[in-house]
Amino acid sequence: MKLIVPVLNRFDLLTRMVNSVDVEATVYVINNSGVRQDFVYDNALVKMHWVDLPSNLGVASSWNLGIKMLPFESRWFITSADTCFAPGDLSLLDSARDDAVSLCSVFPYWQTFAVGQRVVEQVGLFDEGLHPIYFEDNDYERRVANAGLPIVKLDLALTHDNSSTINSNIRFGARNNVTFVDNQKYFAAKVEADNFGQGVWSLLRRRNNSWD
Repeated sequence: MKLIVPVLNRFDLLTRMVNSVDVEATVYVINNSGVRQDFVYDNALVKMHWVDLPSNLGVASSWNLGIKMLPFESRWFITSADTCFAPGDLSLLDSARDDAVSLCSVFPYWQTFAVGQRVVEQVGLFDEGLHPIYFEDNDYERRVANAGLPIVKLDLALTHDNSSTINSNIRFGARNNVTFVDNQKYFAAKVEADNFGQGVWSLLRRRNNSWD
């Protein structure tokens, strides 16, 4: 299995996630912190592949990068650094269909998910105009439903430290108060316009919504 995981901080939680993996896996870490990490873990089932970035790509762009790095997969498995898997979760996730988006059955539903190749072929990638976080998942669900493709809920027993990144840094929380509203307006405008497009990365939005 190949697991894609963006991370901005709280590498202690990333360690916990990696150590909870119970299948043979390569974990592709998209390190958005801007700082190289001396990462230590204790799980013989896991191999690590690090992508160190000079600044924060944001959630949608990081998910897209993970998909682009592995173009020949039938499904892309994406998780959060602050997730902890229960035994059997990843075996169940590995049953995800290649024509569906497979989410967790408990909130937050996108904490760990799979996107099938047929979805990416028909719907495209995540909207990178939604930077750095929030509403990229709502937008994608809407686009998948519009394409007539299924959204499946898997009964994963994992645990999740919700909003751990935002809660760990006062500045992140302050910036999120601004960028959440901006992304909400962006998403609402797409809905109002019946816009089911992939969207585009915008230099102006990237700069205005920066958490760097």
